[in-house]
Amino acid sequence: AAAAAARRHARATGSRRGGYLGHPATISHAVARYAGDRDALDRAGLEVDPTLSRHDLRTSAQAQAALLELLDHDDPPTAVFASQNLITIGAIRALRQRGLQRTFALVGFDDISLADLLDLPVTLVVQDVEAMGKLAAELLFGRLDGDRSPMRQHAVDTRLVPRGSGEMRAPG
Repeated sequence: AAAAAARRHARATGSRRGGYLGHPATISHAVARYAGDRDALDRAGLEVDPTLSRHDLRTSAQAQAALLELLDHDDPPTAVFASQNLITIGAIRALRQRGLQRTFALVGFDDISLADLLDLPVTLVVQDVEAMGKLAAELLFGRLDGDRSPMRQHAVDTRLVPRGSGEMRAPG
């Protein structure tokens, strides 16, 4: 849902070609974020171009190199969703390296300390870490009190925080 919200936000600015920077497919939340991103593109009737996706990134340096590569594509993306905070940092560095930080739409995932203080504040999908911690503590204390119910998956809502970088109008 978070990735889809990020993509819908970029789409509202006129973006028609979405790039994706993410973690390896061996990480479950990375798979879910990539699927949400692709689903949002598909629902908008936009082409899903797998050559504009990199989902094997583990460091900000890898993300920076990957976005530079995508920017050199014959038909580059008009917006990028970076699925994790280190990846977002690499994307910011790539955009600054090319002088595109004020003209290219970027939405990241996970809050980044000082993101609102950058030259162009970064638009992010943020998790409610307080709610996540509270839920984790409740589940832990429940287990300690004898709860033996089967494991289940829990989801904590995210929210989009528009700060400027995701609101860039797509060229053309």
